[in-house]
Amino acid sequence: MMDFKISALITGGMLLASAIPALAQDSYCGGLSMNATWLGGDAASSDISTAGTFLGQTGLTVPPSGNLVTLFSLSAPGDVRVEAAGQADGDTVMELYDAAGTMVLTDDDSGGNWASRAETTLQPGQYCMLTRGFGGGALLADVRVGLMEHEALTQGLSGGFGGGFDGGMFVGIDPCLPGTAAMPLGGGPIDGMLASGAPGVSATNSVMGAPYYRFTLASPQSISIRAENENADPYIYIFDGQGTLLAENDDYDSLNSRIDFTAPLQPGNYCIGMRSLSDDNMPITISVRGYDAQAALNEAYASGEASPPMDGSYPMTALGPVTTSVVRDGQVSAATATWFSFNMPQSGLLVIDAVSVTDSDPVISLFDSLGREIGYNDDADGSLNSQLTLRLDAGNYTLAVRQYTDSYNGIIRVAMQRFVPAQ
Repeated sequence: MMDFKISALITGGMLLASAIPALAQDSYCGGLSMNATWLGGDAASSDISTAGTFLGQTGLTVPPSGNLVTLFSLSAPGDVRVEAAGQADGDTVMELYDAAGTMVLTDDDSGGNWASRAETTLQPGQYCMLTRGFGGGALLADVRVGLMEHEALTQGLSGGFGGGFDGGMFVGIDPCLPGTAAMPLGGGPIDGMLASGAPGVSATNSVMGAPYYRFTLASPQSISIRAENENADPYIYIFDGQGTLLAENDDYDSLNSRIDFTAPLQPGNYCIGMRSLSDDNMPITISVRGYDAQAALNEAYASGEASPPMDGSYPMTALGPVTTSVVRDGQVSAATATWFSFNMPQSGLLVIDAVSVTDSDPVISLFDSLGREIGYNDDADGSLNSQLTLRLDAGNYTLAVRQYTDSYNGIIRVAMQRFVPAQ
């Protein structure tokens, strides 16, 4: 449970450092509210309809692989803005639930700078705002709820909001309920299109043209869902037939999104929700394919997400021992990472630079001999070049070098310098 002693209550821009928010005693939102805190400090002060200004808390702890839940209420219908922002560049994900436990909306980055933000019309009642770290990371978060005329916590995307699915306020994405209009994928159950080597089912539309897609499984199936067009920067969600969020993803492969269900999904109806973090009018190809474990592993190697074995079964340039320095040039793409293996003869400091020679935006990832990622960098020192500086033990390592997006396909220079402790 979070340590409320480090939290502070914000009302009308005033910081009340001594305020300790009260824990909820009643069960709302399907039980989410138990041991959660009221945004206004207590239940009576957390009615945003009558508060007169925004309500918020700052510096609350979001535990690793856990959730922070805060509460507020409305005594009258209103247009409401809910926001969550991680401190020190933390990446928040936000979900809003009504008193019955139904998800009202979810959002990741609509606040700008990894913050979450959504604006929608809410009816009277109690609401639970759930905040977590993207990928299950721990962080300190500031949360705020206010009416539209109240001061915002976040900057929003592109300087403002508007033009969402409801024609007015931006709401991230609404859950896909049984009555939500959605484009069908396949004319019935898609099981026969998911066999190994089969192309699956796909469709290409803009988010404005088709924000939701439905498909049906007649038997348990392991599947891979993908949304592709880096220029549109798609974000995808998958819901079950009742509108429960099962998974979400942004930027799995560069700016494209992907969700893999390695354990079979059970027979039933499913819905994919999609939005664009760049341009709602750009075409995005959404596809559902059968999940192939070996193909997924090869794709992870190609994208630099996982390290291949150093047994010669995957293409890799062996640099040998790094005694003082090593330099290599090569043409690199975003679709297929270039892999290097090397050896640290003894413990010491290693500096790795990946520098653009022509038409490049390098990204580098470093892995130890067990395949654990121990270093990652993109855009060091205010440039598009990458750099890692690490103290490494003696042993074998692998390095993945790739381009940030498909718009780059030039030559990257990789340089390694090893420094040993003074004798």
